[in-house]
Amino acid sequence: MLTIADRLDKIPFILVDSKFQSKEGLGNELNFHVFDYNPDEELLVQDFILELPERMLRVNTMKQIQIFNLYQIVIHFFERKKYIEKNFLMEERDGSEQLFNRMRSALKVATAQDEIVKYITENIEEDTIVIITGVGAVFSLVRSHVILNNLQTVVENRPLILFYPGVFCNGTLKLFGVFEDKHYYRAFQLVER
Repeated sequence: MLTIADRLDKIPFILVDSKFQSKEGLGNELNFHVFDYNPDEELLVQDFILELPERMLRVNTMKQIQIFNLYQIVIHFFERKKYIEKNFLMEERDGSEQLFNRMRSALKVATAQDEIVKYITENIEEDTIVIITGVGAVFSLVRSHVILNNLQTVVENRPLILFYPGVFCNGTLKLFGVFEDKHYYRAFQLVER
């Protein structure tokens, strides 16, 4: 079994591999991958992601990565709408469950107007490897399968990697190793455990 450091060290070399970039061996599936890790390794993974652009340069590649942090996207949305203070007041008055319901409604999660998907669509650059982070921080609002499903048409011709604090096994996800998602994911393990 590899350590988290060993697994993370493999990522830049995988990303520059022409087979990875060209979807070779994926049987016509989407070029979607999951890097799962133990939730207690979150800070190590976050540090790695911040260093990843520099590591990519060290392996002599011009391939660009683009990181989308779901938590930051959600915060940006509510700041732009000037809802942050209102959200705090609503939670104090109505409770967390009511707040989460209202936030999901405002974000239009799992609809054709999903604000998170819209943000990614509007900001995605050509010929990049897309990296999705922040899954654990927004799990009360957004499920991973919703994001992956809604990004299929947006990211279809480029690799996508979902950094996932939990377990990805046989096409299913288990957030934090506890919350099992019953959906099947058309994704591949980026680096075996």
